[in-house]
Amino acid sequence: MSEIFNINQQTMIDNRELESMVKKIKFLQESQDALLSIQDKLDRLRYFQSKRLLTYDLDFILSTWLVRLRELVKIEVCSVFLVEGEGIDFTHKISKPEKLALIVQKEIEAQIGLGNFGRAIVNDIPLSVNAEVFGKGSSRSKFSVMIAPLNNVEKTIGSLVMIFEQDKDFIRQQTMSLLHILVKFFSVCLENAFLFTDLKSMYFSTIKAIANSIEARDPYTRGHSERVAGIAKVIAVELGWEGKRVELIDWGGVLHDVGKIGIPDSILNKPAKLNDEEFRYIRMHPLIGSQIIQDISFLDEVIPYVLDHHERFDGKGYSNGLAGKDISIEGRLLAVADTFDAITSDRPYRNGLSYEYAREEILKNRGKQFDPEVVDAFESAWSGGRIKTYGGEEGIDICQSW
Repeated sequence: MSEIFNINQQTMIDNRELESMVKKIKFLQESQDALLSIQDKLDRLRYFQSKRLLTYDLDFILSTWLVRLRELVKIEVCSVFLVEGEGIDFTHKISKPEKLALIVQKEIEAQIGLGNFGRAIVNDIPLSVNAEVFGKGSSRSKFSVMIAPLNNVEKTIGSLVMIFEQDKDFIRQQTMSLLHILVKFFSVCLENAFLFTDLKSMYFSTIKAIANSIEARDPYTRGHSERVAGIAKVIAVELGWEGKRVELIDWGGVLHDVGKIGIPDSILNKPAKLNDEEFRYIRMHPLIGSQIIQDISFLDEVIPYVLDHHERFDGKGYSNGLAGKDISIEGRLLAVADTFDAITSDRPYRNGLSYEYAREEILKNRGKQFDPEVVDAFESAWSGGRIKTYGGEEGIDICQSW
């Protein structure tokens, strides 16, 4: 009898050991699967990160990064809050999915009240805490909130907020480690974008100063570049342009006459009609301008404004005698804005003319000097009161409006 008892007891011990071993094997398998999954995500992230490091469009970085974060880690919602300018307030910028943006903002308000948001920012370390708002009243398991500071060289520029479902301890630890890595990558991309924006701003200020110095040689065209940019942007909006495409017009407007730096003052300020030889010099300024900026990589998209703004729709313009849609849309757009301001500005050989007269000349040259589509957009803006008028003399040869 005792022998049977010993056998049963041994069987129970063996079963417990077997169950324990099965649990250990299962745990190790889950751990291995988690590590392999993380390794795979890191491998995919390397390629993604290298592409993003070469991208400087802030909105594009924000949207693509949030989508990728949700692909790499199981996140319910991911949001970015940025500090605007020199302020201290964190403003919601974007959420993925966007429909959960409001509840994320409520969650952050709750975390601010508990001091968790401020603690993460001050300590400059990602903080993971229980969600206070998200998932309340849901039958699902609890949710965690990660608040991760985003920094550039000098200061905190924002915060990345992620909400995810709590999981097993080991998996959660690996998820947190991966999220920390992702946040660092994201910070680097944002830092590059902000630094590039600052660099562009410095470039723009420098180039604007150069443009102003050119206009200072010709007091009759002072402010011409900025007015051309303003008119062109109004027309572009009528054409349906948006975002960065419209912003580039500022660069195109400021730079379109930069080639006049190579034109003698005696020609720029001549108080009479130009002769053929002098006009030949003037016709060189778009080509000179494009050569000046062609080696600045981020100004590649501005070259058409500079090179093509004196091309004519009928092919009788310069520098390359292009016609119709062979002329860049940037050149066709700026041609209308540039001519409009040239007619209405004082010149060495005559006073500025009325906006109404300039409008009539542009309409008269629709399909000849100017792209009909751009002229129609100009007329739509005019009719909508987005281009104001003033009185003045009339009577000018539009072909001399350089």
